[in-house]
Amino acid sequence: MKQDIHGHVVLNLLLEAPEPLSRLALEEKIETEFGSNVCFHTCSQQDLSLNELLEFLLSKRKVVEVEAGLTANPERMCNH
Repeated sequence: MKQDIHGHVVLNLLLEAPEPLSRLALEEKIETEFGSNVCFHTCSQQDLSLNELLEFLLSKRKVVEVEAGLTANPERMCNH
């Protein structure tokens, strides 16, 4: 059974990182912490892959892509 992880967990991983993370580094961090059998959800979306989640978060500007990788945008994050 897949472990279902809220998108806020991914946002917090990005916030806690000392520097932006590449997609590969983020994938590795998630796999190390939660294993490889995971899916993601948000307040409005369910059963997302990591790529689908990142595309959603990028479209909402909750995650931004900079030259060095991905980082969370705390100004766009909801606090629940």
